[in-house]
Amino acid sequence: MNTRKDFKSVYVSPRARDNILKYKYTGCDSSFISVHIMNHFWNWFVNLFPKSFAPNLITLFGFISIIVSYFVTLYYMDRMSGEAPRWLYLFNALCIFIYQTMDACDGKQARRVQASSGLGELFDHGCDAMITYLVMQTFQSSLQVGVNQISFFTTLWIMYVFFMAQLEQYSTGVMNLGHFGPTESQFSMMAGHIFTFFYGEQFWFNTIKFDSFEIQYNHFVLLVVVLGGVGTILLNTFSILKNGNESILANIINLVPISILLGVSIYWGKYSTVNIFETAPHYFMGIFGVLFALVTGKLILARICMDKLSPIQLIMLPLVVVILNIYKFNGELFDEILFTKVYFVIVFIVYIHFAYDVVTSLTQVLDIYCFRLKNKKQS
Repeated sequence: MNTRKDFKSVYVSPRARDNILKYKYTGCDSSFISVHIMNHFWNWFVNLFPKSFAPNLITLFGFISIIVSYFVTLYYMDRMSGEAPRWLYLFNALCIFIYQTMDACDGKQARRVQASSGLGELFDHGCDAMITYLVMQTFQSSLQVGVNQISFFTTLWIMYVFFMAQLEQYSTGVMNLGHFGPTESQFSMMAGHIFTFFYGEQFWFNTIKFDSFEIQYNHFVLLVVVLGGVGTILLNTFSILKNGNESILANIINLVPISILLGVSIYWGKYSTVNIFETAPHYFMGIFGVLFALVTGKLILARICMDKLSPIQLIMLPLVVVILNIYKFNGELFDEILFTKVYFVIVFIVYIHFAYDVVTSLTQVLDIYCFRLKNKKQS
């Protein structure tokens, strides 16, 4: 029995399986740095890979570089602040550069070896969704922001911005990276790490004064990040309203799961009866990082397979119990710390299962492999 042919997907509907065969990528990049500077480097770099090298392996290597960066930073700065070896900041900047290069070259490699597919884009953007959480946490650690509502909200807000970019493409059919896009954002984060390397951790506690208003350097950077995200979302919304194929109501419905996540995360973090940012911070933040990535991944799947995103996400139902425990029972219904750790494990397992299920199903439909290329005889 060929289990690959008999695989039954939980997440990929029959309609999606048919539509993935019709998918064609459409996008535009107006970034000066990306188009006129970095593109020359990427075109040279992609030729270093042998033609037998699968594009998704390039994506995976970039993903791994950010995972390593995150855990090394977590080891030295588990509170997202404090002193760390100076080399760590250069290492984090290097990891972002590696990820940026791999992220730019995977699609070029796919076209070079004639292996472009909807699966490749799904794998690429699915990794990007999770990377957004990891790279923001690492960046804010270098900026000495600390484990608190500010760093947590900023990370989730940027994940919300990423979701909106995917929603725009879902609605309009075009991925518009804009004039200030991923490349500029990545270089900005590299600059933050490098500043910390040269000027030290205390640099970020200096203040800027505007008359009677005073703000720390690190908080000023985050303010710019959040306001930039607001501007990006406004542009996404304008594009959806002007060029979108979905009704306004349909787009609002698509925003329901991610908006609930954002609201619940703020409420839980603020009113936790056990001060969750002190007692289980990375389990707590990890829950929402993975959930944001999961819901975004489902939107990407729906977009590529021309399917619908369900506003009901069963994995989010335990959040209702958390709110009740805090609001109604003052934390006495169950152990909030234990719940947080168990729920994180469950969410992580569901995320891994989603990735395995979707990749296995789509490789079956497209008759390809994920991490290696078919030779001509197999094709």
